[in-house]
Amino acid sequence: MIDDRKNWETLNLAAIQQRLAWVQQQPDGMIFCKDSGVHYVAVKKERSRIKLSLVEKVNLYTDLLQSVYDLNNPLHLVSEYTQAMMLALVWQSQPQRIYIAGFGGGRIPLVLHHYLPESAIECADVDPIAVEAATQCFGVKLDSRLTVAIQDGREYLEQQKPDIVYDIIMTDVFFGNGYFPHRLATKEFYELCQKHLSSAGVVLVNLLQRDEFYAEKVKTFQAVFSQVCVCPWKDINSVLIGSNSAIMEKDEIVSRAKYLQNYHQFSFDLTERAMEVKVGTELAEAVPNLDKAHVLLDDSPPAGYFDCWLF
Repeated sequence: MIDDRKNWETLNLAAIQQRLAWVQQQPDGMIFCKDSGVHYVAVKKERSRIKLSLVEKVNLYTDLLQSVYDLNNPLHLVSEYTQAMMLALVWQSQPQRIYIAGFGGGRIPLVLHHYLPESAIECADVDPIAVEAATQCFGVKLDSRLTVAIQDGREYLEQQKPDIVYDIIMTDVFFGNGYFPHRLATKEFYELCQKHLSSAGVVLVNLLQRDEFYAEKVKTFQAVFSQVCVCPWKDINSVLIGSNSAIMEKDEIVSRAKYLQNYHQFSFDLTERAMEVKVGTELAEAVPNLDKAHVLLDDSPPAGYFDCWLF
């Protein structure tokens, strides 16, 4: 079994590298730039680093980094928040079905597709140009196990039949100015996630800490899931982790991450990300003003939410 897995990983990595061959040959600078609604989708090469960004048309100085990868190690997740998203495997080490709202450069889907050959990964993204950039510049290949619907992430989930459940649900959706859609941050949305979550499933959400409504979004998450953890990265991102399965203590989270690290031999340190997870009272201390925050609801967005401009 181990030999079969290793053979699969070797062949799959070779296929990824072959798809990236033309990118390797490109000179440094912009290698992809296309108009997409209110922003441009831009891919820039800087030596061995490839970066996908959304640039707002109204303010060309805005540059929200969506995805980054190292051509010399395409399975390495460069951004620590993306590494933290892989903590989903602590709760579900062998997921049958995964749903991801937001695709970007497809870094997390590509890595999950590589290490979990038995898993089906469904994604939804409103931006077909970003998906084009991912398949052209990031080594992503869509197939029967990795699919992307050009659709709103909540709408996709709402259209699934009641018996469709996922072991892992992830949300990683931002526009070029850092705006996180209100309809993906409310109690009703997380209740929808819960409805399509397996009994031991887990939901992960990438948030920006400088979001004016950061505490409200954490509070809303807590209103639906019995255990909520947060994995903060510096003062930039936080990954929320929610589950309604048995409560897992910090030492067990770290122990499971260590096992996964040894098994998969990730090029990043999943154990280190697990050690950064805040649980219980640690979470309240890590999120300023959490005790004063209100739950976000579909029909009552807080004043100023749609004016939120992070840059």
